[in-house]
Amino acid sequence: MSSQRSVVRFRWEIPVFGSLLALAVLIVGIVVLLPEDDEGTPGRSEKDRKGRLPAAVSAPFDAFSEGYDCFRIPTLTTTKGGHLLAIAEGRTKTCADVGDIDLVMKRSTDNGRTWGPLHVIRGADDPGGFGNPVPVVDSVSGRISLLYAYNSWSAGSAGERIRAPRELRISHSSDDGVTWSASLASLPELKEDDWEWVSVGPGHGIQLRPTEPGEPGRMVVTGDYRKRGNHTGAMLYYSDDGGLTWELGARWAAPEGTPTPAEPALTQLPDGRLYINARSTRICGTPDHRVSAVIEDVTASDFPAPGFLPVPNQPAPPVSGSLLQLPDGGPLLFSSPTRPGAEFSDRWTLAVRTSTDGGTTWSAKGAVVARDRAGYSDMTLLPSGEVGLLYETGNATSTGSLKYTAFAPAAIEPASEDLTPRHTSDETPNKNHALVHGDPQLVPRADGKAMSFDGSTDYLRLANCPDSLRISGGDFAVTAWVRFDGSSGRQPLVWGSGQNAPNRQFVIETVDGRLEARINTGSGPYSVTTRTAFGDDRWHHVVFQRLGRQLQLSVGGGAPVVTDLPADLGDFQPADAFTVFIGTQPDQKAFYAGAIDDLRIYGRSLTREDLAFLRSGAEVNRQQERLRLGFSTIW
Repeated sequence: MSSQRSVVRFRWEIPVFGSLLALAVLIVGIVVLLPEDDEGTPGRSEKDRKGRLPAAVSAPFDAFSEGYDCFRIPTLTTTKGGHLLAIAEGRTKTCADVGDIDLVMKRSTDNGRTWGPLHVIRGADDPGGFGNPVPVVDSVSGRISLLYAYNSWSAGSAGERIRAPRELRISHSSDDGVTWSASLASLPELKEDDWEWVSVGPGHGIQLRPTEPGEPGRMVVTGDYRKRGNHTGAMLYYSDDGGLTWELGARWAAPEGTPTPAEPALTQLPDGRLYINARSTRICGTPDHRVSAVIEDVTASDFPAPGFLPVPNQPAPPVSGSLLQLPDGGPLLFSSPTRPGAEFSDRWTLAVRTSTDGGTTWSAKGAVVARDRAGYSDMTLLPSGEVGLLYETGNATSTGSLKYTAFAPAAIEPASEDLTPRHTSDETPNKNHALVHGDPQLVPRADGKAMSFDGSTDYLRLANCPDSLRISGGDFAVTAWVRFDGSSGRQPLVWGSGQNAPNRQFVIETVDGRLEARINTGSGPYSVTTRTAFGDDRWHHVVFQRLGRQLQLSVGGGAPVVTDLPADLGDFQPADAFTVFIGTQPDQKAFYAGAIDDLRIYGRSLTREDLAFLRSGAEVNRQQERLRLGFSTIW
């Protein structure tokens, strides 16, 4: 049986629009209620804000409530009785992936307007990790099968949490999710002997259309695995007896050097095939962070060639998404954050996009659900024909709480807006085009143009961590023309940073009119600061470079300010994902007010002759030129 925790609610719940009249108001877009304050979202222009959005309905799980610090990995299921089950991970002390994690559930009998008390399905008396819940409903018996992963864990000598090998387990409910079977037996037949890691979902499973009337359709859920040696892949599980027993179906072992699917979502297309869309393990050097595959025979030993391929023109950060095929010839839906980028911090702007060709192509438009930070999501079809969506969000983060929204399929198209990111061009062969946020303006300068930043929402990002921008631990140079007025405080000009510790970064910023530059290899920062203030609203040429064991900062061809570096300084370039910000810092809590032109990054130091050429506008040796933003266009 499941256990129940006492519930104390401290949250604001917004009534659902249940009547046809209110739904009509939603569709025409007169007034909608938003999950987050749109005006407070950094880097959004008026152009970005003019879509009409589905309404927020409720918040079934709030961070730091009901005995849990954090709720993650949402799943949303419609039972045979027409009720909603929101199942998730309840993380007791932190939001970390390893620790004391329970499977928790709330049930709604009014289409998600209100939710019943929190039930602990698994983990109330076990400090282990119960995760990745994947529910699937048998349309004949009404039985709900809940597959999930379990592992114990221990604390390492440095306090780190070490996860033990994972196993798969299952629980069933035969009373519409009110109670759950108590068995804790594992399913070793669903894990091959050499798999060090195994998981299912996340998100809901599906039941295929039955081949015979009255017979239960085949039930299918997704999963992924990791073998020894870090060989990874994805697989399908299926059941032909209404979820009582499960078998391992088709697998995909990604060939060496190719992106691997992770956290796959699936749906059945109108022609009977299964479409799987997954998070890609290749996050650097490509804008394509989704992969997909199509399969007809779930019971086959392998996915047919070509297997999983990158999905072009489906911008998304590394994240789990959800698929839902609408009935009666409707489009295929996909929900996920849509901000391009390779870091977890890029989980912004949750939207629902559509495909009318079975996932081969995706619309550049989408209906935005949450403009602020948002993470994993899951969708279900409601008895009314509306779509329910449960998603992660938080306070200045993409995780912690789970919110619920519902909308009519007919509202998607009128609410959709163009999600195509804007760019300004890199003029080198590397094509490290910068993503444009906010509404920076191109302004005249000499015979060309520069870019003006407003100091509140405007900034650029060099995303997807290409190898050409890994300037590593050797010599490098960053140069630019800048103009600013000397406002007080710190204003970031250029800030390159990774998402994980140690905090490796390089930074150029203004400090009360002076210019400061620094690098950090994780052991501490090394900085240089000009003695003179340059906040006079005039153009100045700035050069920040490493030359051997010196860090140098010079302005306008003057003598550089120098800091000596240790011989064992190390590498300040992150080994994994990183982003270079222009006009802001990684948390978007400070912005640059001024103009920038001719921003360049080199993988070498520059000679005096090089610098003289740069200041005069003459052509310079392009050896190791990694980036050149001339700010001639925004496209």
